Amino acid sequence: MNTKSFRHAAVAAAVVAASAGASVSAQAATPQGRIVFSRSQQSAADAFPRASSLWMLDLGTRQVRPLTTSTDRVFDAVATWAPNGSGIVFDRGASRPRAAETHSLHYLRADGTHLRSVVHGLGDFSKPAWGPGDRIAYIAAQGAGNCVSITDATGTSHRALFCVPSTTELARPLWSKDGRQLFVAGNAPEGKLEPVFHALAYRIDVATGRATLLSDIVMYEPLELTFSPDGTRGVYADVVANDMTLVDFRNGAATALPRGHAPSWSPDGKRIAYAGEVYETGAQFRYYEPLYVMNANGTNVRRLTDSRVDNHAYTPAQWSKDNIHVLVNRRVYSDVGLTHATYALRIVDANTKALVQLPAGFADQGGWFEP
Repeated sequence: MNTKSFRHAAVAAAVVAASAGASVSAQAATPQGRIVFSRSQQSAADAFPRASSLWMLDLGTRQVRPLTTSTDRVFDAVATWAPNGSGIVFDRGASRPRAAETHSLHYLRADGTHLRSVVHGLGDFSKPAWGPGDRIAYIAAQGAGNCVSITDATGTSHRALFCVPSTTELARPLWSKDGRQLFVAGNAPEGKLEPVFHALAYRIDVATGRATLLSDIVMYEPLELTFSPDGTRGVYADVVANDMTLVDFRNGAATALPRGHAPSWSPDGKRIAYAGEVYETGAQFRYYEPLYVMNANGTNVRRLTDSRVDNHAYTPAQWSKDNIHVLVNRRVYSDVGLTHATYALRIVDANTKALVQLPAGFADQGGWFEP
């Protein structure tokens, strides 16, 4: 399939009012488990973070404790849990004056001990995703190009599965439920003066490393792809609110979705949470980004957060295993120039809209472990 930018799609998605039917009648259990999240420390001289460290929240006791120490020019983030909850692997970025930031992967036991390096050396190693068993997928950027690679928690076994040229940027991999496949998106620029971008989607056989190209779509802007849990579909979205598009990799069909960004699929693949946008005009102008949920085909769109505070944004990070609760990052700005962003965690019930306030911090997909 070779199309123009999805931003110019002419088909509008239907917005259907929420019903009181069986889909929202299920009784939601109280969210349980542990959440690993990051907190940033901003420089007093400018709006840029000078460091970030990892913290853990126990949802049962509401206890919050630090996992890593805040150190200048060290950025700990993108933590992902082992399937059995025994530990996490995370991305550690390190910057130096007049030098590019480098990334390595580190392991930490669930009790905050036994910190060790898993993948480091020449190159960048980032975007970890812990899959079934003792296997961690990540992106390795080295001289030969960018590769989807796997290792174990000890860091003693490394294998590059699939590589692309260094000009192609690879996103964080997604494991299939059975651990036999990985799905990964790539953006490859073409041209120099007014480049276009090849939006690439791959399915990789973990045993053989054989990669199947699912889709190659020409776009005028690089968009982010979020795979469905089974890897058969994906949503293309911008980093800010814009037209989103659903692509079915089985037949190439494209469906226009509402405007939004940061789409997140429920584990059963039936619903998508995302950050929308609202403009309010009149005596006071407001722009804010509520949390929405819709069916995976773009129907039955429902707004979940009621806040009307200017420049507030609610972006989903991860669904609960029961397909009901959504872990959300709420962004606010502490200055009128909209440069100092701060984040806090929320859990929202996608059926009832009930919201639970959690501590300050930012969580990524994979950061919520449920027993």
